Amino acid sequence: MNEGLCKSKKYHNETGFSLVELLVAVAILALAAVTLLESQTQAISLTSKVEQSALASLVAENRLNLVLGQSDDPVPGTRSGSAEQMGETFTWRETVRPAEGNDLFIINVVVMHPGAETEIARLTGFRKAK
Repeated sequence: MNEGLCKSKKYHNETGFSLVELLVAVAILALAAVTLLESQTQAISLTSKVEQSALASLVAENRLNLVLGQSDDPVPGTRSGSAEQMGETFTWRETVRPAEGNDLFIINVVVMHPGAETEIARLTGFRKAK
């Protein structure tokens, strides 16, 4: 009978996880969770930058198409202003200059955030002079 108790007690002590094993498992899960959160944060940041770039490109395309669609030749010089796209405000700078030795105008459009000089989008177009 004594042997039966020892075997039962021995079996009981070998089942389950020790506290150290549980703490190691929780630490590994915590490290994995932190890595996933960092990855998600980077993905959100990159998505925001891509969205800003796409909206700025739309502003640049709109400005370029306004110049290209004019019935008269564009006036050489630099103009600037602001435009809103999906609730975001952007500033743009448009430069029109004649191409040397040709009957073309070169139109450069640069789009930035208001108050910043870092360009988000740049677009160049050409238009034949009349």
